[in-house]
Amino acid sequence: TLANAYKWNEFVKSTDPLFRPVDMATAPDGTLYVVDMYRGIIQESQWSAPIGTYLRARVDQYQLDKLHSMGRVWRLSYESLGRDKTVPRMNTQTAAQLVANLSHPNGWWRDNAQRILVLKQDKSVVGALTEMVKSSDNLLARFHALWTLEGLNAMPVALVREQMKDPNPRMRIQAIRASETLYKAGERSLETEYRAMMKDPDTDVAIQAMLTGNVLKLKDIAQAAKDLLPKNETDPKPAKGIDRKSVV
Repeated sequence: TLANAYKWNEFVKSTDPLFRPVDMATAPDGTLYVVDMYRGIIQESQWSAPIGTYLRARVDQYQLDKLHSMGRVWRLSYESLGRDKTVPRMNTQTAAQLVANLSHPNGWWRDNAQRILVLKQDKSVVGALTEMVKSSDNLLARFHALWTLEGLNAMPVALVREQMKDPNPRMRIQAIRASETLYKAGERSLETEYRAMMKDPDTDVAIQAMLTGNVLKLKDIAQAAKDLLPKNETDPKPAKGIDRKSVV
């Protein structure tokens, strides 16, 4: 479900007809960069050809075909937060320092710390990562630590099973996803957890277990999912015209 951040308004808008945002990215300083193609016309020729097309009159009126090669980048910052001007030095940081960055409030820092740790393949931080998964009060840090262990090929099966029982359903989902690597590597006993989690009280967790079972081609997984539908009370009254059994 999507909703505007500001009621009856848009997060980014412009009265400039050339404003054409095509990409966005978070920066290390906490600001948001918006790539603006800033171009007069992008339609295919069949819609704006010189003769017999609906848009040509407006193209000629405003000379839109001459307004090109003027792309720009906008930087948006949140007034009450300001910019974090700390310069990233991750390429020179130790593995232990990179682990600390997994708890950073800015996703740019977390993503890059995880990426570099995996590229370094430094197993000296396995213990710290395992402890972060188990005990950090930062849920996102726990996600990153788990996936960093997966990228280091050092993710214990026991840890994954423990996280599959975590009180937070989002953590259970990440554990299911990360465990697929272990299953493919030969840890077939995880099938028991997947089938059990298809009955999880949280709908998203149950769906993830079904999706994982499908990806891993577990035996009769489609039929197992169909068998569970009549027992699932999450949505006892499906929308009119929808056959729940046809969804799987």
